[in-house]
Amino acid sequence: MRQGLLGAALMALLFGMKIPHQALAAGQPSLKVISPADGATITSTDIAVTVEVSDFKLAPEHVGLPDQEGEGHIHVMIDGMNMGVLFNFYTDTTFTLPGEGIAPGPHTLIFDLASNTHMDMPDTVQEVKINYQPTTPKPAPAPAATAGTPEVQIISPADGATVGPRFTMEVKPSNFTPALDLEGKPNLAGYGHYHVFVDMDMSSMSGDMMSMAGMVGMPGSNSFPVDLSAWPAGKHTITVELVQNDHTPIEGANPAMIAISLQGAAPATLPTTGGDNTPATPVPPVVLFGAVLLTGALLLRLWTTRRT
Repeated sequence: MRQGLLGAALMALLFGMKIPHQALAAGQPSLKVISPADGATITSTDIAVTVEVSDFKLAPEHVGLPDQEGEGHIHVMIDGMNMGVLFNFYTDTTFTLPGEGIAPGPHTLIFDLASNTHMDMPDTVQEVKINYQPTTPKPAPAPAATAGTPEVQIISPADGATVGPRFTMEVKPSNFTPALDLEGKPNLAGYGHYHVFVDMDMSSMSGDMMSMAGMVGMPGSNSFPVDLSAWPAGKHTITVELVQNDHTPIEGANPAMIAISLQGAAPATLPTTGGDNTPATPVPPVVLFGAVLLTGALLLRLWTTRRT
């Protein structure tokens, strides 16, 4: 009888248990480039990319927020591994690298995973060599004959505005042309893009060195979406900085800043997640039943042993 109860309890546990995420050993984040294949010849102007990510969560809503283990985004660079040749950051497993300004010939694309604050993860680096031979190459434009120091003004939202968690920013540049397709390419006078920061103390930046914590976007247009759905509701500042193609600040160009009141966004504390940044799996009822049955069997065995 006692053996039957113990056996039933063990069967209930073995066949009913689903191990919570916390009990599983977390794997190391990894990145695999599916396309383009290493050694491929690219005949299109732009380069279509497909990747696979393992043990890592692509988290577009957390870009710029404090780092969380096991989540972030993807960095892609060309012919080097530094910010100066960074195309942009990506939060999906399929995306397109713009070919404008890339000279035909051999090149190396470098992919890696990066944290929310844009810190590269060297252990995830993947290199793909390509032979870039576009049927219709798109050379970079000629440098602009600028009339003065580049400037930018934030048109919308207005300073002090109350906004929801997702909104569109409108900016107005002077002596400057934003060009998304030129990011990571050689610098050209009059061209570049924007770096958008939340709650960034710009006085802490000096020279070519910059912190990327708080950076939520690298747009190359004068109208762009902003997603602050994971940021805590309340008062924030948004700063738009003019930068060159290689992501370095433009000498003499002052950033634009506004204050906003964010409503309808996340609470101040990010949700607790499992080891792979997904919610922990609750214990199924059959596991609880098995535990109760096993406990009862053990108590019965103890009671009968003491009687003998």
